[in-house]
Amino acid sequence: MKRIYKSIWDWDDIDLPLISELSSQYRHDPKSLLGVDADDAEHITSRITRFLADYPKSCGLKGYVIGMSGGIDSALSATLAVKAVGKENVYGMLLPSMFTSGEHMDDALLVAGQLGIRVNDYKMVQQSFDKAVGLTMLMSELPESHPKYRLLVGNNHARERMKILRGKASSLDSLVLGTTNLTESWLGYATIAGDGYRGVDIEPILQLPKTSERLYARHVGIPGRIIAKAPTAGLWEGQTDEGEIGMAYENIDLLMVGLMVHLTVDEIVSINKGAFSKEEAEKVLALAERNVFKAKSEPFADLSVGQ
Repeated sequence: MKRIYKSIWDWDDIDLPLISELSSQYRHDPKSLLGVDADDAEHITSRITRFLADYPKSCGLKGYVIGMSGGIDSALSATLAVKAVGKENVYGMLLPSMFTSGEHMDDALLVAGQLGIRVNDYKMVQQSFDKAVGLTMLMSELPESHPKYRLLVGNNHARERMKILRGKASSLDSLVLGTTNLTESWLGYATIAGDGYRGVDIEPILQLPKTSERLYARHVGIPGRIIAKAPTAGLWEGQTDEGEIGMAYENIDLLMVGLMVHLTVDEIVSINKGAFSKEEAEKVLALAERNVFKAKSEPFADLSVGQ
């Protein structure tokens, strides 16, 4: 799988013979391009931990602050950070809202305990978090009757968490550690100035598709129950990522990787033999295309002479 570790937007630059080889492999066994064996796991761990160890030094900073949600993304990112800079330089923050389940809190504390990292006073956060979000909604003049109120509240949850993480990181001379994987990045499934784009300082797992991330997590000791449970951002009651997107992550990854190796949507649907329909694939693809702007740098007025 090493050869597909690349940003989804850079794949047009890959030489055609390699694309042809990977396309043939996909036609034979589409899931093989998402597999992670022991050699792959060693490669991933080596590259990410070296990256996480070097970057704070280049910034004159010490380590990382990470939001611990109880999900696989934060569990894996925190684990790799501890491998890179040591448990004393990683600070975990649990930032629960009224929608955060006890199961997720328990899993976040389980991982933090296994890693031996410090955590915040999450009970105090739990008492104040929803009030803070409510004040932001009030000052933004967004009444509950607004047609997008639930989504906007969810976005404000992500941004409120990032405000807290950034404040703590500054106090500790640390960086905010991101937790976005390749699938989420391709879909634009993150909140601007929140859990992704223009919010965090560094992204360790951004080239791992969700399916590959789940397989890799087994190699580095992430608890099985965290790997297996349905991913959720906890933005409203009963919210799950796959329910909101409308397709299982494994199928999204099969679509994404098929497009990466230059297959058409029709070919991808046919090769995967009824796993998802063309209509479902096109709906997910439209979501990804609509959200491309999130990952771009902010546009700016060009003041160059003669332009």
